[in-house]
Amino acid sequence: MISATPAMPRPSPLRTRARILTAIRAGAALIVSLLFFAPIYWMILTALKSGNEAFKATPSLIVWPDFENFSLVFTQSNFGLALSTSLFVSVTSTVLCLVLGASIAYPLARVKMRGQKHIAFWILSLRIIPPIAVIIPLFLLLRSVGLTGSIWSLVIVYTYMNLPLTVWLLRGFFADLPTEIEEASFVDGAGRLRTFIGITLPLTAPGLIATALLCFIFAWNEFLFANILTGAATRTAPVGLTEYVTPVSVEWNKIMAAGTLVVLPVWIGALAAQRYLVRGLTLGAVK
Repeated sequence: MISATPAMPRPSPLRTRARILTAIRAGAALIVSLLFFAPIYWMILTALKSGNEAFKATPSLIVWPDFENFSLVFTQSNFGLALSTSLFVSVTSTVLCLVLGASIAYPLARVKMRGQKHIAFWILSLRIIPPIAVIIPLFLLLRSVGLTGSIWSLVIVYTYMNLPLTVWLLRGFFADLPTEIEEASFVDGAGRLRTFIGITLPLTAPGLIATALLCFIFAWNEFLFANILTGAATRTAPVGLTEYVTPVSVEWNKIMAAGTLVVLPVWIGALAAQRYLVRGLTLGAVK
């Protein structure tokens, strides 16, 4: 007697639909990633081309790397000085934002006061003001104290720009930290300052790192204030890129090489702090 082979079970319509949706989402994510990565790839590719290769009628997508443009950026211009200026200004303003922002955000998150939410929204509203609306008053104010053309003018302005966002983010991170942890420290005899430095800040370290990275990126990429408030010896890297645009020609190879050097520190920092960045931006999202 011959037994019939059992039929294979058909996948359920819900499972088939889920697989189709997963494939569509993966394809859409791939397309979006390619669209975002394409300009960066083209910038790096052009930076690695020689002068003649960059202006071919039919551009090549794969080239033999030539690092001459990177050496010319440092030897034939002051772009190395501009990079160091950007690094100093961005790091200094970021540290100031964290110190001042944590000092303001912690009382807003822990001390109950009248109009607390309105104060937080007012602080955030300062970040919404368009930079072009305050550039003239800031320029006149900084000129009156003799800071125009100095890198310290950028440190002050970038701290002023990023401090509201820092306070807003850190206030959320501190508010999401259970108060019982700090109360246990108080029972052990620790004061408010010691608890804040020894317990609160380490526990909110992912949020601090995420906030610091955002402040650094905003300061590193800023162009308007850096272009108006600095001089020839204190220009930052974004302003230094305009040096390669002349009335006669545009040196695309050097612009792309310098642009790659501008993107590289932020890229490396974001990759190094990726774990803390994701954790910090989602801190308190799920209870």
